[in-house]
Amino acid sequence: MKEWLVMTKVKITRNYQVTIPEEVRKTVKLAEGDTVEVEALDSQKIVLKRIIPLEELKGAWASDPSIDEAMEEVKKLWKSWNKPKRSV
Repeated sequence: MKEWLVMTKVKITRNYQVTIPEEVRKTVKLAEGDTVEVEALDSQKIVLKRIIPLEELKGAWASDPSIDEAMEEVKKLWKSWNKPKRSV
């Protein structure tokens, strides 16, 4: 079993930004432009989670085309949620 724990120290910049070290980026396969979720677990711990875009999942279940169809429906729903609401 592989050990995935990669730990290092980083500094927070004046604009509250941090640079994710190369070893960590490679371990979780982060690339420039990727989106991560930031979660505060408590007053001492912060977790970054890589968000995998739906587009990357297309075809992941090639043996079951109904999964891709379902994902297309989910994608349409998400897009509809992001549309600005009209005032009445």
